[in-house]
Amino acid sequence: MTSTLVESPVVADRAHALRLAKQVIKTLDQTQLEPIVAAMLTDGHKAALSAMAVSRDEPNLFEQFLVLCEEAGLLSEADCDQLGDAYVEARRARAA
Repeated sequence: MTSTLVESPVVADRAHALRLAKQVIKTLDQTQLEPIVAAMLTDGHKAALSAMAVSRDEPNLFEQFLVLCEEAGLLSEADCDQLGDAYVEARRARAA
């Protein structure tokens, strides 16, 4: 039985994290990240997100995914910067 990216809430390795990020950049659909981000969040992360929600400064799922992957050692800071920039460019291109 083959597991799809959405069915597996755990990111296996750097290649898996990159594949997920590039898929989101391509489609701009972050829904596939919901179970993954939820599984990766610690109680500390949840408390920080609650505080951010009060200030209405909650990051999107893609940003959360990148931060969590960087903290887990799956992606480097440079990877996250490049993927974040690519996501912003894709959103701008779609809006144009």
